[in-house]
Amino acid sequence: MPKYIAKQSVGHYRPGQQIEGLESKQLQALLDSGAIEEFKAPEESQAKHDSGTAAQLAQLAAEIADLKVDKQKLVDEKSKDAAEIADLKAQLTKLDELLKAATAKKPTTKVADDAK
Repeated sequence: MPKYIAKQSVGHYRPGQQIEGLESKQLQALLDSGAIEEFKAPEESQAKHDSGTAAQLAQLAAEIADLKVDKQKLVDEKSKDAAEIADLKAQLTKLDELLKAATAKKPTTKVADDAK
């Protein structure tokens, strides 16, 4: 005899409880109304769940692969940007040195003119 589980409150039965002691007409009426459902063995529901899970896993695996590609692109861009920053810092240092050298120079022509 099949077992039935309450999906909603039915008499003194609460959702999730097994329904017992009802006649087949009462059971059929409750089944038709959706108040109860036939108990399914875990293997049956697990098989349905596994097919959905496999599809979800495949989708997630594809998303992970896409994210790994995106991550690698970002790492490459970061490396290029770091190299560019290092080059710009070197140029800045060189320009600072040239500026200091240019402002620190004393005009040699005035010193030579003063000596005469």
